[in-house]
Amino acid sequence: MTIADFGQQVLISLLTTFFYGLGLPLFFSWVLTIINRNSKQVLASHFGINSQVYLGALGIIIHESSHLLMALLFAHKITGVRLIKFAHPQQAPDDPEALTLGYVNHRWNSGSTYQTMGNFFIGFAPIVGVSVLIFGLTAWLLPTVSANWLAFAVNPQVGTLFHAPVTNIPIGAAMIHILVWLVFVTNLSVGGFDLSSADLRNSSTGLATYTLLLGLIGLSAGLLQWPVATWAQHHLLPIYLALSVVVAISGVVNIAIHWITKTKF
Repeated sequence: MTIADFGQQVLISLLTTFFYGLGLPLFFSWVLTIINRNSKQVLASHFGINSQVYLGALGIIIHESSHLLMALLFAHKITGVRLIKFAHPQQAPDDPEALTLGYVNHRWNSGSTYQTMGNFFIGFAPIVGVSVLIFGLTAWLLPTVSANWLAFAVNPQVGTLFHAPVTNIPIGAAMIHILVWLVFVTNLSVGGFDLSSADLRNSSTGLATYTLLLGLIGLSAGLLQWPVATWAQHHLLPIYLALSVVVAISGVVNIAIHWITKTKF
């Protein structure tokens, strides 16, 4: 192998690592935040800020629980938790949490690389937590749809999403399953996916350390000729293809909210 070929291999390894490890996570988080923040803004402007609690309570709880679990995983000290609460705009001048619908306050040792890097994952944890619950609910209530999603993740062709269901469930029970699924997924989308400014600021404090770790992984993979691109395509690409389904669900919920409130895009 020539020096040029070796350098190209290292470069491809680095680019692949950053693309799958940083680029795609940031992209999906940004898209989901934009869509669902708009949904919440429309609801708040028409029905009041606390309408988000009524229509997105489960999503809010999972959002904050995801922050909490990830903070504990990275050994942060938890200083305050409210998994869900009503906003009190009139108290905003005196209470920094007055406008929040839930919060997880935590401290970390800035001298610890592990704890500092954890901030990146803590900030983006709700995207993972809510997505996992949506997939779990789908597997429970609509197993054929879940199987189609998994097939799409492995073989990304539109036709795989629409295989006819094979089930012995009576029509009435199937309709109830669909209705319950729609209620839960709408609730999760409305309350769970919007990353707040505080979430993004918190993630940014761990971004440099996480980026350095990815760089070391990519460089090592290139130097040792690990097939990082092949591994990512087989293990990470299906996850991101599955997340594209979550984006589609959020988009449908957003369209429905605009239609119900008669709000223009």
